[in-house]
Amino acid sequence: MFDLDRVPIDIECPDCGFYNQILYRDARLRDAHICRGCKQTIRLDDHMNQCRKARAQLRSSLQELEAAIAALNGTLTIKL
Repeated sequence: MFDLDRVPIDIECPDCGFYNQILYRDARLRDAHICRGCKQTIRLDDHMNQCRKARAQLRSSLQELEAAIAALNGTLTIKL
């Protein structure tokens, strides 16, 4: 299954504007990150558990997709 925790996300430092790459897991766990531009600590905040809600929505969507593919009963044809 797709591991959302390993998805990279670019965030902008609020102090210097430098873009830093974090993982989704870092945002979900509200970790602190050191800016590579100005060396300031960036505190990540999962406001109102949006990361948890997005993860649940993705899981639900993938389950629906699996069910839809199974309903096709192997008759899927892709033309390029």
